[in-house]
Amino acid sequence: MAPPEGGIHVLDGSGIREGLANGNVIAKERFAQCDEGGKGHLTTAELRRVAEAEAAALLLGARIQSQILDRAFDTAVVDQGSEQVVDEQAFAAVLENYLLAIADSLDDEPLLVSVLDGTAIKMLLEDEDEFAMLAETLFTELDTDDSGKLSRNELRPAILQLGIEQGVPPAAATPEADELLTKLLTKYGQGSEELGQAQFASLLQEVLQDMADSLTQHPITVVRDARLLDGSHLLKVLADENAFLEMTELMFSELDVNKDGKLNKSEVRTMFENQGTQWGLPPGNEPAAEQVYDEVFKVIDTDQSGELDKTEFKVLAKVILENLAEELRMNPILVDIETAAR
Repeated sequence: MAPPEGGIHVLDGSGIREGLANGNVIAKERFAQCDEGGKGHLTTAELRRVAEAEAAALLLGARIQSQILDRAFDTAVVDQGSEQVVDEQAFAAVLENYLLAIADSLDDEPLLVSVLDGTAIKMLLEDEDEFAMLAETLFTELDTDDSGKLSRNELRPAILQLGIEQGVPPAAATPEADELLTKLLTKYGQGSEELGQAQFASLLQEVLQDMADSLTQHPITVVRDARLLDGSHLLKVLADENAFLEMTELMFSELDVNKDGKLNKSEVRTMFENQGTQWGLPPGNEPAAEQVYDEVFKVIDTDQSGELDKTEFKVLAKVILENLAEELRMNPILVDIETAAR
């Protein structure tokens, strides 16, 4: 089932594996389509284009980040010593290996996408009060000289200020999104005619209605520049005992500034909030994350013991991470990639 528009849909490697298992990737047909001139082979560059198109088709049309594709290509093609050309006999196996390598990468770094099909824009237009407020806000922000007038060519910055939450695809998100925006601006944004606020609102409504109709016929899938923290990465850390012990040793050493072998519990929370993103924890400065930490540490602090030695810290750290993983499973947090990487 398609995700609600504007909502987050998590794409891991399962869609690609299901497509391969169900025979949705027909290698012989793809080879024939791409073997221009009937030369009997494809270059690895042509192979890559085929695989990336197949992967996108199995992932709601989402375009996969280049770093994921590069890593998968190196694993499935370069590391296996494939020649610069791939003949028809080898094509099916190499294509499948490449797609499976992409799937493996997506298991580690799932794509978060929104499918924009015009529904959110139509809902906005149907809510007259909300749309009127939005149009007024845009007009005021763009009317920098307080003249009470805007020209049609200022329609572009108005549209660009809208975003996925309103159901509007960013122009840079996909070639299709850029093409749609260009088409609408060519149709509605030409000329130097000056518009008052009511005229501007009427024009904006017409543009958005046209955009919604286009998206209904041709939905656009937008990859979100975000990461969903749902506890899954944390569970992987907990499952690797050696990695977990190494992590807690490092954490204790960094917190034990005076090297007396004791830690204060308040310092432990600060450590998790500030440095836990590498283990899939939400940054402490995220509003939604504060509630997660409050819920977990409310339980942890009940004994009022104050200090911890290294052994106690390791036990406590495991309890904290298990509780955080469960809390995130129940209440996932969406953070932008830049924030998640801090």
